[in-house]
Amino acid sequence: MFQRWAADSLSLIVDTETTDLTGEAWEVEADWLHDTALLLHLRGEPDTEWHTQALAMHLPVIQDQLRGLPHLRTHTSAVGGVLTRHHVLAYNEAFDRSVLECTCGLSLNSFGCVMLAYAPLAARWSGTYGRWKAVKLAEARALEGVPVERRTVHSALGDVQPTRDLILAVAR
Repeated sequence: MFQRWAADSLSLIVDTETTDLTGEAWEVEADWLHDTALLLHLRGEPDTEWHTQALAMHLPVIQDQLRGLPHLRTHTSAVGGVLTRHHVLAYNEAFDRSVLECTCGLSLNSFGCVMLAYAPLAARWSGTYGRWKAVKLAEARALEGVPVERRTVHSALGDVQPTRDLILAVAR
């Protein structure tokens, strides 16, 4: 799977940041798998209330930078124009796809889940659920020997780049 993704020169990696696990997106980042240049980076002030944990995680960003920005739904054509024409990869595909569909009203078809594809490589079987356990992105990177940087601010860009590094490391 990872080699197939790495061979596709048009694959994108996407990540979102949200107000809650069931909240709406306030940041979306999409970049090419094989290029570190930013393809799409948008932020918008959400309509919903912030969950306490999300607020604490993103506090340095949200207080000043989001105030007064248009909601991400105003950028639906830009987000959809990028994500609906390419094969999109996300570390947690189910979460990011759901957030993008709910926040922007998009219907996204071609999505790959890096976390589920990596789960068998981490070799942690769940007898309870009868499947491989998913591991966090930082743990997957550590298992592959990809350096894990300590971050002070959690952001979509901060997850896209490590996901790219993991995909390319496993593909080698």
